[in-house]
Amino acid sequence: MKTFITQLKWQFTLLQKNNIISISIAVTFIYGLLLFFLKDIGPLDALVVFLVLNDPSVIGYFFVALAIYTEIKHQILPAIFTSPLNIHTFLLSKIVSISFIGLICSLGLIISVKGFDFDMLNFSIGAAGICILSTLLGLFMLTYANGFLQFGMISIPVFLAFINLPLLQYLGIMDFGFFGYLMPIKGSLDLIDHAIGGTEINLIFAYTSIIISTPLFYLLAYKRFVKKIVSQ
Repeated sequence: MKTFITQLKWQFTLLQKNNIISISIAVTFIYGLLLFFLKDIGPLDALVVFLVLNDPSVIGYFFVALAIYTEIKHQILPAIFTSPLNIHTFLLSKIVSISFIGLICSLGLIISVKGFDFDMLNFSIGAAGICILSTLLGLFMLTYANGFLQFGMISIPVFLAFINLPLLQYLGIMDFGFFGYLMPIKGSLDLIDHAIGGTEINLIFAYTSIIISTPLFYLLAYKRFVKKIVSQ
């Protein structure tokens, strides 16, 4: 545990040094201002869900790739991989640090428009679930690219499908029927919707979805990362 805490502090230091924390806060601040000035025009639950879904997912998915590519460029990762540090410790500390930033930003968004008039527990779990799953997907996908620009290009269809398909179903634009329940972030999205608007959902399904999707995504990301990044 001591090694993990030390590595977690180091990850936050790297994120700040690479301006990832500052960029995340700046983007969230802009979204927050938008919501703050629009909150008196009528119900904004759908817009809030849209922004909360996209903000942490972008932070998790793209910023983990940016962090990894920066560390590769500056020869940080090769030094880490030749040290006694366990790869699981390294990955988990990075996932937790980036997901924590995404969660804080999500809370900032919702508080800017709702104050504290929402279910903070379910919202936090839902937002954290989206952050973690997006980060894990980003870790998996970055192994298919040699740099951040190439990663961004190949990520467009993957990221849009991962985030926007559940969103389209939530907005009632498309109905995927049973297959909608197989979408990884479906449970997290339901929790956020429930926390913000009080929508009736199946809490057992929502939590089960997160509990199953998270270790599955981690296993896939870990194996691919070790094969293509660590072992190269």
